[in-house]
Amino acid sequence: MALTNDSPEANGHSNDTTSSSDSIPATQLLVDFIANTNTTDLTYELREKVKEVLLDFIGVTVGAITHADSTQPILSAITALQGPSVTKTTPGVCSVLGLGAPRFLPHYAGLLNAALGHSLDFDDTYAPGTLHAGVTAIAAALACFESLAAEGQQRSTDLFMLAIGVGYEVTCRLGRELGYEAYSRGFHNTSTAGIFGAIAAIAVLKHLPVQTITMAFGLAGSKAAGSMQYLANGSWNKRLHPGFAVHDAFLCVALAEAGVVGATQIIEGKSGFLNAYTPNPNVSLRRLVGRLGEQWCWLTSSLKPYPACRMTHGFIELSGKLHDGIMSSTEVGILSADAVTSIQLKMTPANFMLVGDPTWNKRHPSNVIDAQFSAYFQVANALVYGAKTGDMEPYSRLADKTIYAVSEKITVVTDKSMSQFGASMAIIWADDETDEVTQQYPLGEVEHPFTKDKVEEKFFSLADPVYGRDKASQIVKAVAALDAQQGSVTPLIEMLK
Repeated sequence: MALTNDSPEANGHSNDTTSSSDSIPATQLLVDFIANTNTTDLTYELREKVKEVLLDFIGVTVGAITHADSTQPILSAITALQGPSVTKTTPGVCSVLGLGAPRFLPHYAGLLNAALGHSLDFDDTYAPGTLHAGVTAIAAALACFESLAAEGQQRSTDLFMLAIGVGYEVTCRLGRELGYEAYSRGFHNTSTAGIFGAIAAIAVLKHLPVQTITMAFGLAGSKAAGSMQYLANGSWNKRLHPGFAVHDAFLCVALAEAGVVGATQIIEGKSGFLNAYTPNPNVSLRRLVGRLGEQWCWLTSSLKPYPACRMTHGFIELSGKLHDGIMSSTEVGILSADAVTSIQLKMTPANFMLVGDPTWNKRHPSNVIDAQFSAYFQVANALVYGAKTGDMEPYSRLADKTIYAVSEKITVVTDKSMSQFGASMAIIWADDETDEVTQQYPLGEVEHPFTKDKVEEKFFSLADPVYGRDKASQIVKAVAALDAQQGSVTPLIEMLK
């Protein structure tokens, strides 16, 4: 992998990150940042962002209890694996959001919260890294905080918020260097980068020293995983990926604390993380570690208004607006397939692989995961029924004949001039009128912000069926006032059971 020109080795004499390891010790600089960051680094912007993503994480996690068919089998398996020896009074046991008893050991609680948080594909997204950082950072921080509290080691609210922020930052910076190119190698950035962010969150809460974090990172290099093969049949692997990452983060930390030796230079080494996991030709160690602690890259993370792959969101929003414009004068509210002659979607070549490839399971998905990764289904559904924040109803329409008919009229082409999540649509209607619409930034990006009322609308749509409106409202208030609680996050965690 070639280095970009902002690196000392990008002069034609190097084709990987290894030769830069002497001048830019990326692993060491990341570890130093994790070990030495302080709660005084919590700016107002950081605090507000942590509260926003935490509320969103709670919503999408408990939402999986109601809406994800994988939840009960996964829960049953982990409960059986843990065994009967763990009870409510066992020291160091942790909660899974919305489930109350039984309680779990930290690594299993982290696994379950992270897996549930990712099960609806509704969790926040970091566009430059094409990943979801919150499910690993927040799940790890919650389990670690609760475990420490159960052992009598209270941590401040500020430290909890800092742990989340640092976990996000490490994950997002690594994901940015992996780039979308890592997907072409078959890896899922959310989990491969996420294990390092989870370790970072745990390390901040446990006040781990540099050497221990270094060894934990070194061990994590052999545990980072997540295969994109789930796309073949809409499998539940993807939902488990961040859960595996959090579970293994706890494992790596425990091993490192016990003195187990991990690999050094795990990020930048010849056989290290970046060289092994991405063919991205523009990896830059200087960018990876530049201004650590000064510039928080993860603050550009975005919330999702729709429970689908982020690459489909621009198309969903455009289609929803077209639906609303056409149906505003009618009482039916459902668009007829006969109203459409043809639809052409344009997207980047990278996005085409995940959401635009005209395979049968994308053109006419028969399961939720395939539908989440189908531009055909998402556009057809939004045109026919509209698009609403927090709406899980689309996945009850997998056999809908109108959606099927509209999907048949969609073609997808690629455009190399487009970038990231840009979306372009051209629709020819039955009356020969044409609409051509384009959107560069989907709703939720900093350039097209997700307003507070939308954040709460999404939360209530997912949390109300589990907690009820009164308790859900109390949770919203508790998260909003989180940094005002100088004592502990424990009251909030108790509320989330």
